[in-house]
Amino acid sequence: MFGFFQKKQSSLLAVCDGVASEIQTIPDEAFASGMLGVGYAIEPANGLFYSPVNGRIESIAPARHAYSIHSEDGLDVLLHIGVDTVTLGGEGFEALVQEGSDVSAGTPIARVDLSLLRQKTLPTVTAVLVAESERLENMEYRFGSATGAKTTVMTFRIGRKG
Repeated sequence: MFGFFQKKQSSLLAVCDGVASEIQTIPDEAFASGMLGVGYAIEPANGLFYSPVNGRIESIAPARHAYSIHSEDGLDVLLHIGVDTVTLGGEGFEALVQEGSDVSAGTPIARVDLSLLRQKTLPTVTAVLVAESERLENMEYRFGSATGAKTTVMTFRIGRKG
């Protein structure tokens, strides 16, 4: 008919070059448990991070380690670089976008000195999460080697807001 009841297919790209895996591999209970949403983990191979979706940068943490993106599909996507990296107070993190910036999937959004994180013995594994997990259906993942801004790591259908 008119498609009013069709569910939209969507996806998340790799936010960096690296190895994508299940969020349960993140050494932080809030991420690993799924309490903050569903998504994937990625161990970065270099320090350039991209937007996984088309949307708008809603917020950037003062320490520049976390980015909230409101996707054009109406989802809130969180990119959290490393574990306990807020303790660095922004040292080693450079935001390449500003709050309110419109981004396309693949737009560079941050540059990070991963060697500094490793020197401070902070895990560099990065979380990419969708907050409204109850709206996602038919989730499929492609784990393993990924190319930032190119490899689709997660696909899903978006249901109605509950």
